[in-house]
Amino acid sequence: MTEPYKAPRPAPKSLVAASVATAMVLVYGAPTPGVGSRYADSPLSGAAPYESRVLSTLAARDALAASGDGVGVGETVLEAARSSLDASGHAEVRSAAYLAPLAKAALLGVPTRNVLSRLGRDEIPLFVRAFEAAGIGGPLVEVLGAAVAACDDSTLRDAMGFASRRDPLARDYARNYEVPRDLARPAILSSLSRAESARASLVHAYLEVLAEIPDLDITARAGQRESEDVSRMAKGVLKAGGAHSRRGLEGLANLDGILREDPRLSPTATEPVVIASAFMVCMEYGPDALNRRLRPAFRA
Repeated sequence: MTEPYKAPRPAPKSLVAASVATAMVLVYGAPTPGVGSRYADSPLSGAAPYESRVLSTLAARDALAASGDGVGVGETVLEAARSSLDASGHAEVRSAAYLAPLAKAALLGVPTRNVLSRLGRDEIPLFVRAFEAAGIGGPLVEVLGAAVAACDDSTLRDAMGFASRRDPLARDYARNYEVPRDLARPAILSSLSRAESARASLVHAYLEVLAEIPDLDITARAGQRESEDVSRMAKGVLKAGGAHSRRGLEGLANLDGILREDPRLSPTATEPVVIASAFMVCMEYGPDALNRRLRPAFRA
């Protein structure tokens, strides 16, 4: 049984920065079906190319590594969005928002739930501005916008709880990263324990999440039935061996082709979950836990 997640207490900025960069770059480059990789950009119209996403990582890394005492989560996410937009023309806001509480908790040497529980009302407009800078809408932005307009004492954590059934980031803020911590992270560690490459481990973790939890972005674009169908297809690939067998790799290629035929089916809500879990692994075992296991890439 995999041990519960526990980052070093407290962690140096250099470790947080290296873990952010490693997690983001490796997941962006992995051949996850239906999402951008270094082999093929996302099928979604207007999605940022792989090179822009990697360049944005450098700016996001610096903002997240500076998110210790005195810097709020909302301020960190907004700075990451603005600086990555300046650096690459692409604001990597969702990945930064996933990583910000984890990075802050590690830097302060406190449990992540402590950071999440302190997300106050003053954080809400900062999140709205960050998503606006990235040109992102959706259920969470609607809820946050309504919270800004409301004359009450609702906090960012309250708003995340209200939106948790419709948005993956809100779900993981409300549930203390349950999916990255208890599903994706153990999948990565289990795969690495078999001496698999980091690339295969990240793809396999992505499949585990997609098979277990219908992608909420697919649900928003195409409906619940379509997102459940994609989850069933991911389960079939896992049964064939996932990223760890020849049959599984053939299934990955087939799934990738199906998802790319219809851009609505791109599982964009699943990718940041794997980034968060990869960050956890890097913080626990060092970024080399992923870097040193890289092997020649396969095409999924």
